[in-house]
Amino acid sequence: MKSLLIFLPSRLYKEKPGYLFGKTVYDDNAEVKKFYVIGVCKVDNIETIKSANIIGYYSGIEHRGCVDKKYFDWIDICLHPSVSSKDNSYDYSIKGITVNNKEISTLHCHTVIIVYDQLALKETELFTQKAVSGDHFYELMKIVQNKEVEEEIQKKGKCTYIKEAFLVYHMLLYFYPILFLSKVTNRLLPILKYSFLGLHINGWLENVKWMLITIIKNKKFTLKTGNYVFALIIDMLLGIFILRLLLYYFEYTSPSQILLNNAEKVVTFLKDLIHWLMGAPAGLKLNLPLNNMLGKFFLYHIHMWWTFLIFIKPVMDFAFEVLVLLGKFGITFQIAIAADLLALVSFHAYCIYVYATRLFNMQLKGITGLFRLFLGKKKNPLRERVDSCQYQPDQLFVGTLLFTILLFLMPTTWVYYTVFTMLRLALISFGGFLIRMKFYLQVVPLFTFFKWLLHSYSTRSIVNITIHSQRKDGPIILLMTMVVASWYHTWDKCIPDTINHHPPIEWSKIINNIIQGELLYPL
Repeated sequence: MKSLLIFLPSRLYKEKPGYLFGKTVYDDNAEVKKFYVIGVCKVDNIETIKSANIIGYYSGIEHRGCVDKKYFDWIDICLHPSVSSKDNSYDYSIKGITVNNKEISTLHCHTVIIVYDQLALKETELFTQKAVSGDHFYELMKIVQNKEVEEEIQKKGKCTYIKEAFLVYHMLLYFYPILFLSKVTNRLLPILKYSFLGLHINGWLENVKWMLITIIKNKKFTLKTGNYVFALIIDMLLGIFILRLLLYYFEYTSPSQILLNNAEKVVTFLKDLIHWLMGAPAGLKLNLPLNNMLGKFFLYHIHMWWTFLIFIKPVMDFAFEVLVLLGKFGITFQIAIAADLLALVSFHAYCIYVYATRLFNMQLKGITGLFRLFLGKKKNPLRERVDSCQYQPDQLFVGTLLFTILLFLMPTTWVYYTVFTMLRLALISFGGFLIRMKFYLQVVPLFTFFKWLLHSYSTRSIVNITIHSQRKDGPIILLMTMVVASWYHTWDKCIPDTINHHPPIEWSKIINNIIQGELLYPL
């Protein structure tokens, strides 16, 4: 054994003499023996300590040694004669140490006493393991936060038990209805996944279920659960405010009529755009037959979609009554509804984009494949490579003819593809903005911010160690304190476990898809 580490709680000097309970750990790799002292129990109360082992004795200023030989690891701690209480920190002396039933002298091993902030380690929620093994403070935190050890450190009163019982039973009232609805939405997920609102309802129920389970398990509000509860309250208040504002301004107009009016504007815009493309857009001379065919096909598609919207207007009146009811649950529900309405209004534009993209992709692949004909090569799909090939004269004639036709038709297709790709980019950009706004509204860090601003113990994650005293004839005494984590780290760790970060935008993939004529999916 090369080193001996003794961890003492900072409030030990206030305790009366008694037995020390905690845990001893031996690190084989570093050859370090660690005494994790958790607290002090009175002599007449030693039999009640069941959750932690007795590892020593604390005699305070009496310097009365006590050794119990039935314990293999033992440490005898007392206050140093030169007591300085100006900064509420005290010097400690070691009267005797027993390791594996053998007495150890501090002169033969490197001995360090670390006075740690027990309350900070007990309440911290952001402290993470910094090393694979040998992280002393992380081990100590796990011991201190053990449920049974917590009860030994601080006995709960009747009021605490009543508050915990009231909180648990109150959460159970909401848990079973939420659990039932969550199971229903999980069964319907194959259908709900095609709707932003359906996915949001399923995710909202999963988040609330996680929150209730966590509160019932911990019997208290943690940083994550407290932050999510405040986010839910803010979400609902904003939702009610926005909904009343909308109902006030559109009191005499039905929501379905508002939707049809906006859809008509979109239809008119698309018709004008296609008529412009069927002429000579920007002075470009396009292939007249192909241009007329594409324009008429897209106009017919728009007309068919507009007819469908008019036909389902009575159904939309009933659907909007349900949507208004769901909108009262929060502004995030309203954002999901807005995303669905955007998809509904622009569905015909999306279909036109798909047609134009597929046509452009097929022409591009055809031109690329036929261009290899002039180089005497062809693509081998089995080995995924380009091989040399000898073509016959008739093959060269047909390939040249097809290449010429596709090449001269490409500008017309490219114009339609470019215009509707730009429109698709605008729509998915706005949809991505709505999705990200919904995410940030679900994790509004109001509760966490006030905790972080007030330097709460739960927001501390960085260990700060300073030297308190160093004597030639005694151990080194270090003082351990915990510093508040950075704001970004605090907020990042307070996002609920069931809410995933939205993936970053892959700009390179988007550009490649545009160049190659691949479909663009929502951001």
